[in-house]
Amino acid sequence: MIGLKKEAEKTSQMTAAEVYSMVRSAFDKAELKYGVIPENRILLTTFMGDDLPIKMNIIVDDMVIRFVCLLDFRAVPENFKEVAWQLNGINKELVFGGFYLDPEDGFVMFEDAFPYKEAKVSEEFILAFAKLMGQTVDKYDGDLKKIAEKVQRPFDDAMYG
Repeated sequence: MIGLKKEAEKTSQMTAAEVYSMVRSAFDKAELKYGVIPENRILLTTFMGDDLPIKMNIIVDDMVIRFVCLLDFRAVPENFKEVAWQLNGINKELVFGGFYLDPEDGFVMFEDAFPYKEAKVSEEFILAFAKLMGQTVDKYDGDLKKIAEKVQRPFDDAMYG
């Protein structure tokens, strides 16, 4: 069948621990600062966008690498519906990933995942994907600021100086 003869070469046999080690190695080689929660295979880092710092968690699960950007504001339950609708307005323009509101704590995040079990992954890819995530958050920071004006900001006011 078309496309199946090289299927075995496309898939990764790497374990989650090996992928987590690769993520750390990529950041080490690029001399990027990060923290870790090794028991959960999480790398924590911050990139500086044009206007605001972008906090990113890179989480290696059993099948995927999740890239999660935690934004510096959170919605209160009274605003959940309005914030969710505004985030959906941004999401319809995106090619990948999505902004969402965590209903348990009200934090707004941007997330995407890469299924490393279904394709080969490299250190270069990990860094490029992390950079693309940060650039996407940075691109929509104006829209996000408008949403943030209507919600609480639990952190230092990074978005507004």
